[in-house]
Amino acid sequence: MKHIGLKVFGGIIAILITGFIILTLSLDGIVKNGIEKNGSDLLKTQVTVDNVSLSLFDGAGSIEGFKVANPGKFSERNAIAIQEASVKIKMSSLFSDQIVVEELIVKNPELYFEQQGFGANLKTLNDNMDLQSEESSEKRLLIEHLLIENGQVAVHTEIDKERTTSVSIESFELNGVGREDNNTVQQSLQEVMEPLLEKAIAEAIKSGVTEQIENKVQEFLNN
Repeated sequence: MKHIGLKVFGGIIAILITGFIILTLSLDGIVKNGIEKNGSDLLKTQVTVDNVSLSLFDGAGSIEGFKVANPGKFSERNAIAIQEASVKIKMSSLFSDQIVVEELIVKNPELYFEQQGFGANLKTLNDNMDLQSEESSEKRLLIEHLLIENGQVAVHTEIDKERTTSVSIESFELNGVGREDNNTVQQSLQEVMEPLLEKAIAEAIKSGVTEQIENKVQEFLNN
């Protein structure tokens, strides 16, 4: 009887462990799909994530391989790539109307500023966010604390001749994103993406490589 009892107990433990693994994978998948769908709807280009890993105990984890594809007419190179970001989510909020991200730390984001003609890829992404999506999420998103640090921007322009350079983005923080206006997921993502893209564009212009854009526009207007 004792042997049978141990087998039954062992079977129960195995079932619980299996259920825990399935639940963890399901939650990871929900977050991954949420990032991809809402990001793609917001930026009007493909957003992908390689992997999301969250702890059921405290909601801490990581987001790996976050990529934003270049929009439409630009090259096949990714406009944004983040190898890994650490995140802490209030787990109970995943099943409520408002998802609460307690902390999101993004290290070493890589952005690619590409200029073709009078257009630029990051400017296109920034403009895309102002276009209202018919599939806007009803879920709300609050990001208590966001830190983005050590960003790098590769700059490529082809006016007159092909030129490239690389610039850095100073670290910056945002607090309480989505708290005051009770943002939807897309609105909170926009509050995060806008300053990142604007800083990247500003640094690209300050680098001097894109000064030729302004000169060419003036030439065009004078003709």
